[in-house]
Amino acid sequence: MSGMIENGLQLSDNAKTLHSQMMSKGIGALFTQQELQKQMGIGSLTDLMSIVQELLDKNLIKLVKQNDELKFQGVLESEAQKKATMSAEEALVYSYIEASGREGIWSKTIKARTNLHQHVVLKCLKSLESQRYVKSVKSVKFPTRKIYMLYSLQPSVEITGGPWFTDGELDIEFINSLLTIVWRFISENTFPNGFKNFENGPKKNVFYAPNVKNYSTTQEILEFITAAQVANVELTPSNIRSLCEVLVYDDKLEKVTHDCYRVTLESILQMNQGEGEPEAGNKALEDEEEFSIFNYFKMFPASKHDKEVVYFDEWTI
Repeated sequence: MSGMIENGLQLSDNAKTLHSQMMSKGIGALFTQQELQKQMGIGSLTDLMSIVQELLDKNLIKLVKQNDELKFQGVLESEAQKKATMSAEEALVYSYIEASGREGIWSKTIKARTNLHQHVVLKCLKSLESQRYVKSVKSVKFPTRKIYMLYSLQPSVEITGGPWFTDGELDIEFINSLLTIVWRFISENTFPNGFKNFENGPKKNVFYAPNVKNYSTTQEILEFITAAQVANVELTPSNIRSLCEVLVYDDKLEKVTHDCYRVTLESILQMNQGEGEPEAGNKALEDEEEFSIFNYFKMFPASKHDKEVVYFDEWTI
């Protein structure tokens, strides 16, 4: 007896049953020959291979090599129907693009692996692109190369460069804006009045008491940026950590412990000096009182809303 599946491909009942059982385990599930025999309750290898060959002919199953062992993987009916409409050359080109995943594959690599003429490869790629089966993407590592991948996939970070790149170009303006936002956010937590704490000269400075948490974590910074909606791309704690490390390199932040940062006093003073008038700054230095350890700065005692400082040993890899 023979049966039909939803996309119109003609299959025997045994082939239909085997395909349904494989897909019930989820897309991407791999099966050994013994597992397929057990699922179908078939003792004869010849009978199993006959069913497998039928599914291979209909593109409903494919062979995958894992740890030097050949395994079987079910294919969606829609994907099989898509391949059924392709020519032999298009199907060959498509198979190499599909295998490349989110990393994509260079057009010259496709030509070398398929051993097809350049004109044939370009014709196949044009046809597959017009049907929205594949797409070309720009790589930040190799900007002159044309990289192809499946239309439904998103390029990997290695291809796009992550959130710091826009259309394959490093977005300096976006990065500088985020650096400023991160620094200002951390400064508000480092000192009671943030970067405005030092506007009236050193004798007016106010500091937190030693037992008050005066640093910011990468998670807190990420939550603030996400809530403020200042970035049109999704950022991760790793991205925030990279921004903080840039500010540490520029002596604008200091690292308290793993993923915990606070602003440096020098960066605060530079900010206020840059915003104020030079003459006023010089006059403030002239009028500064003689240094005294008893009257150098004031302390803010911890309040019930302040968090106790918690230090963690820095993680090591």
